Amino acid sequence: LLPAQLQLGVREGQDRERFLHQSVSQCWVFGGGTKLTVLGQPKFAPTVSLFPPSYEELQDNKATVVCLLNSFYPGSVTVNWKADGNIITQGVQTTQPARQSDNKYMASSYLTLTPDQWRSHQRVTCQVTHEAGNVEKSVAPSECS
Repeated sequence: LLPAQLQLGVREGQDRERFLHQSVSQCWVFGGGTKLTVLGQPKFAPTVSLFPPSYEELQDNKATVVCLLNSFYPGSVTVNWKADGNIITQGVQTTQPARQSDNKYMASSYLTLTPDQWRSHQRVTCQVTHEAGNVEKSVAPSECS
């Protein structure tokens, strides 16, 4: 509401207070917000493990590449997938970081391809960006039997 509109219909001080209170209480905030982390321990870069699709999964006409991130702090991390150096966005699912018992975080990211897509690439890479250090792990489909 514009200030001029707020003045309309306000007759007494009490009405003005009630009117302003009602308009403020009906405000909405949209968006992801801001995450604030108070560092209570040193920063740790994630330990990253990359797993190719299993033989059984390929036989079932699926190909899921799994990227596991463990023991990182703070809990904000970005995962990107690449195939032969090109960013892949389709078929990607990444979990929200979860706190481990040692107060560090863990997360998982999954790249789902068809077996033909999997075999067509020279190299598939999980690229992890974290404020304590970036990590890349790659797997070559030709080296997996």
